[in-house]
Amino acid sequence: MKKLMIIIVLAVAFTGIAIPKANAMDPITLSILAPIAIEYGTPIAISAGEYAFKGLMNAGVGMIDMFKDMIGVFMLPVGFLEVTLGMPFGLFSNGCSNIGEGFVAPFKLAFHAVMLVPRLFCLYS
Repeated sequence: MKKLMIIIVLAVAFTGIAIPKANAMDPITLSILAPIAIEYGTPIAISAGEYAFKGLMNAGVGMIDMFKDMIGVFMLPVGFLEVTLGMPFGLFSNGCSNIGEGFVAPFKLAFHAVMLVPRLFCLYS
C-alpha cells in the first residue's frame, strides 16, 4: 500500500513538467526586419512610454500612501503609551485617537497594497 501511495504521489508531482522547446529565430531574418521594426515601432514606443510614465507616477503616489499607512501602524503603541502614561498629563483623548488610527492603519495598508496594481495601469487614482 505504501509503494502504491508513493507511486501516485510521484505521478501527480511530475505530471505538470514538460520538455522545453527551443524557439529560435535566425539572425538573417532579424537583421532584415530590424529597420522596418524601428521605422514603425518608434511612434508606438513613444506613446506607450507616455502611458508607462503616467502609470509609474500614479504608482509612486500609491507607494507614498502605503508609506503613510506603515507609519500609521506605529500609532497603536504610541496611543497605548499616551493612554497609560500620559493620562495624568491630559493625553488620554489624543491617545484614544492614536489607538484608533493605529488600529485602522493595517487595513488601509492592505487596501493600498492591493490597489497598487490598478494604480499602475491607471485604473484607480
